Amino acid sequence: MNILTPATLLLDADGIPWAPRYVDVYHSHAGGYLQAREVFMAGNGLPGAWAGRHRFVVLETGFGLGTNFLATWAAWRDDPRRCGRLHFVSVERHPFQAADLRAWHARDARMAALGAQLADAWPVLTPGLHRIELDQGRVVLTLALGDAQALLPQLRLRADALYLDGFSPSRNPEMWSAPVFKALARLATPGATLATYTVARAVIDGLNEAGFEVRKAPGFGGKRDMLVGRAGRLAGAAAVAEGIASATERIAPAVDSAAGSGRSALVIGAGIAGVAVADSLAMRGWEVQLLEGAQGPARGASSAPAGALHALLSRDDNRQARFTRAAYLHMGRRLAALGNGEPAGWYASCGRIDCLRDGDDFDHAAELIAALGLPPDFVRMVDAAEASGLAGVRLAHGGCWFPGGAWLNAGAYCAAVLASHPRRVRLTADRAVASLSRTGGNWEARDAGGALLGSAPVAVLAAGLDLARLAGVPAQVLPVRRVRGQLTGVHLPPESTPRTVLSGAGYCLPPVDGRVWAGATYGPNDGESAPRQAEHLQNLERLAQMLPGIDAARLVEGCAGHVGFRAVMADRLPLVGAVPEAGAAPRHPGRRGGPRLADLPRQPGLYVSGGMASRGLTWAALAGETIASMLDGDPLPLEADLLEAVDPARFLLRGLRRGGRPADATDP
Repeated sequence: MNILTPATLLLDADGIPWAPRYVDVYHSHAGGYLQAREVFMAGNGLPGAWAGRHRFVVLETGFGLGTNFLATWAAWRDDPRRCGRLHFVSVERHPFQAADLRAWHARDARMAALGAQLADAWPVLTPGLHRIELDQGRVVLTLALGDAQALLPQLRLRADALYLDGFSPSRNPEMWSAPVFKALARLATPGATLATYTVARAVIDGLNEAGFEVRKAPGFGGKRDMLVGRAGRLAGAAAVAEGIASATERIAPAVDSAAGSGRSALVIGAGIAGVAVADSLAMRGWEVQLLEGAQGPARGASSAPAGALHALLSRDDNRQARFTRAAYLHMGRRLAALGNGEPAGWYASCGRIDCLRDGDDFDHAAELIAALGLPPDFVRMVDAAEASGLAGVRLAHGGCWFPGGAWLNAGAYCAAVLASHPRRVRLTADRAVASLSRTGGNWEARDAGGALLGSAPVAVLAAGLDLARLAGVPAQVLPVRRVRGQLTGVHLPPESTPRTVLSGAGYCLPPVDGRVWAGATYGPNDGESAPRQAEHLQNLERLAQMLPGIDAARLVEGCAGHVGFRAVMADRLPLVGAVPEAGAAPRHPGRRGGPRLADLPRQPGLYVSGGMASRGLTWAALAGETIASMLDGDPLPLEADLLEAVDPARFLLRGLRRGGRPADATDP
């Protein structure tokens, strides 16, 4: 399990940031900003190397205080020939807190302004990947928080420049080890440059053995030499074979991701999943046609009055918990950006309390949080008294307090996203897609009468329960199940009205348009669209378990209801990525251990974001960002094992590994 230990800002006798854990300084005594420019930028030929490029990707080992990033960002801003989008991906095992970053950068006028923006956007320090968008999304910092040896093999990107900036090899040998160099070679493009301050023989030999060509160059700050180099022509070959290359290169060659123009996509379904895909594509300059069969966006599963953003805790920090945590934090950042940091009226970051139930052990829950190593600004235990104070109502039990918990109206979110892209996203509503087929390199969507609704090289399915049919694959390849859910809305007196999200046997939200909404029921294969009185009572009885004194039977009279139908996968994870060719044989059929996901052919340019279950509000934005990153050739915002966990081909792969044949598209 990956547990972070944050760094603390300490200075040596000369005022240089100092790391007692490694008995080393964070940068040369000649100055961190100058070292960033003279060693890492100049050593990689920057800013000239990114001139005229659509995208440029820097991969760094050791974020530290972020000085290299800030210097690179500043140079990018000052360069009239800068690349269209700068991606900076950095691995850090001991990240600083935002307050330390702010205090340090404020000391240097060259870094103060950008450093303050970085500190404002700094994430909650949890393990894994965190994507931070700056400069209106044109500068993207992806922080990989954790051990470099464990995380680098999990990254999916193609790096143009490498900054090797760990502590001294003698102080931190793991950062300069063969596994790290091998991982860097897999992630580098052929000819990618590298630079580092050290010329230790072990580093030179290790880089050479990994396939880099390195040489000494004049050093900086009293050092005679530094090291520069290039990745060999075979760099990244394993990455391409294993699917680390961009989806555009590997799956959808009809899309020119390097050109930065002429990129267009159909997105089928204008619920929160489809709108989130359109959002991330439009931010990259794509032209998106959003097709919706209802009269407007968010009319299906996204039509609830409101819902909750939430994270999960599991003792083994499993893939579902990690994916949900990453998505929860990502959605929080996206909401803040849409609302410019101000309350938007259609969402509120009010916090969430996961209430303990009768018989639950407070100490046991506290031990779980401690074992996971999660910071208190992500989750902490609160007793009944503190929980009641946070919620503004008397609660029967304490529980887990998530300060970043929120409620959200999906329809208003979708409207805000569409309003932010008036020129890039075109909504076609009240025109249901009856068929989707590929003709001449384009996907064509047609209505029931055969009329063409839209055509583009890329199509993304976000159509809820209709995914398999539109994808042209058997239902068992994309096995979406329909699950009915009913919400109950009631008016409560002020003393019983919570101001936070509460969850326990069920959940409830603070007032939305005057009503507290509680739910939700769970009815597999239930198609009844009208609310049921018995299920209202069930929701209110669960509410009464969290709010003592609630009279469930009395509140049933006059309550409001909402019924929605969730699209649920058997493994409780969404479908995010490229749709498989159900009838095609896997590549590398003789591979030891059987086929892998990367061996399964995909339908060119066809993607899916679906199976969001009851967590669409939490999952959708990260799913959309992942698909857009795949299509545009950007670094992916998820680790490799999480990408596998949500890969749309996973059910097909499981069938093949059980000895079955690849499903034929004509199978029932």
